[in-house]
Amino acid sequence: MAAISGASILHLFANLEETSLSILLRESGVAFFSSLTLHSLAMAFVVGVNLALAFSLLGLTPSLLNKRFQPFFILHWWAVLLIFFSGLALLVAYPAKALTNPVFYLKFTALTIGLLITWRLQCLVRDQKIDHSRPGNRIHSNIPIAFAMLCCWMLTIGAGRFLAYTHSVLLASRYF
Repeated sequence: MAAISGASILHLFANLEETSLSILLRESGVAFFSSLTLHSLAMAFVVGVNLALAFSLLGLTPSLLNKRFQPFFILHWWAVLLIFFSGLALLVAYPAKALTNPVFYLKFTALTIGLLITWRLQCLVRDQKIDHSRPGNRIHSNIPIAFAMLCCWMLTIGAGRFLAYTHSVLLASRYF
């Protein structure tokens, strides 16, 4: 099997950039900035919920890891869905800009790990295996989890911001 060359990948990105959807998302100010705004607002909500969970694990906020916090979990996953679709729109608008940038993969990895940690915490709360509503229930083994969450979300936000400035290829179609 032949190896995929960098030129063939750029050619694939160039073909995607020439689709009507990519052109619309890239050249329509309303479409692009709506996607960017929705992505930012959804990220703010998701990160906010996760920071609240991390602070609760650290013992800085009371009573967040219990059943009363579950409505926020539902909104959290709707916001994750919005992040996915708005991020996909941004990716379709500039595929080469993101997919040729290692920072994109750092962001995606940190986001995935952060969401997996959150999902696990939500399962524990739902199954009543963790409840911090009483001060005596705080477990010191939760501190590494909280710091892992904080690191994941700081990396996600930081890498997301750097994506706008660290690309080496903006449009692959410029090379063909």
